[in-house]
Amino acid sequence: MDQINSTTKSTHKVEVVPIVLEPHPNADSLSIVHIFGYTIVVKTEQWEGINLGAYIVPDSIVDITRPEFSFLTNPRIKVKKLRGVVSMGLLMPAPPDAQIGDDVAEFYGVTRYETPENLSTGGEVGPTPSGIYYKYDVDTYYRYPNIIQEGEEVWVSEKIHGSNGRYVFQDGEMYIGSRSEWKKGEGNIWAGALKQNTWIEEWCRTHEGFTLYGEVYGWVQDLRYGHGPGKYGFRVFDILHRGRWLDYEGVTGLGLDSSQIVPTLYVGGYNSNLTELADGNSLILGANHIREGIVIKPVVNRQDDTIGRVILKVISNKYLERA
Repeated sequence: MDQINSTTKSTHKVEVVPIVLEPHPNADSLSIVHIFGYTIVVKTEQWEGINLGAYIVPDSIVDITRPEFSFLTNPRIKVKKLRGVVSMGLLMPAPPDAQIGDDVAEFYGVTRYETPENLSTGGEVGPTPSGIYYKYDVDTYYRYPNIIQEGEEVWVSEKIHGSNGRYVFQDGEMYIGSRSEWKKGEGNIWAGALKQNTWIEEWCRTHEGFTLYGEVYGWVQDLRYGHGPGKYGFRVFDILHRGRWLDYEGVTGLGLDSSQIVPTLYVGGYNSNLTELADGNSLILGANHIREGIVIKPVVNRQDDTIGRVILKVISNKYLERA
């Protein structure tokens, strides 16, 4: 049975990693450290002779009242350029006796940034449909850049900046949910998206037991995709049926049109240059801003012992730099 959340995602960890300093091309006082597929810029004098560090990925939250983070003014770790080189995240000294691969998030009090659910997005918790419906979580390409094989057929889609949603018609009822909870009532964005996009319920009733997973967007986050107050769109990025994720042909072959599925940027043989597609403008009609990033997954679903289902995201550096 395919599972998205069968393993703890690397974006929720602070891993102990080896430190190898490389020269910065534009600054003698700075060095570059490559961690997995990430690039981090550090002050050379602070890391000379140090072999292990603790890597905090972008979009992590740290407690800036703690002495070790007192040099920061924003608790949310970002991507930024330092003398012309993109630096992704933050390196801290490894705790005493730590070993490579240890997760020291608890030691440093680091948590993962989650978009707050206010009254309009949160809503009341509702009943859970029978069966297993997974919380959707995707790991980052930069942690596992070699998971997808060179030449493997992949689907690269736009990652939309909104809030995960899921919809299923089952046992005579229409269920709506966020990434982590099933909802009831009308005082939330998922109900709003359902009401404003009537095709969702029509499709679900026609395909009973198939769960649509996608992104509710519009008047949700700071990227609005051309939507005004209280207006929402919904784009499908996955479909779950009887505990299994449909392949690309299944998602695109069940009567959904291109305006109902996340925009496709590429379908074909994989190569590492595809990560460059993360930067650029959104392909959603009416949007006049950057895209959040991309999602890469094989055209035919497969599992990996390390991360479970093979599906990876690449967040745009421009998106991570913007705030």
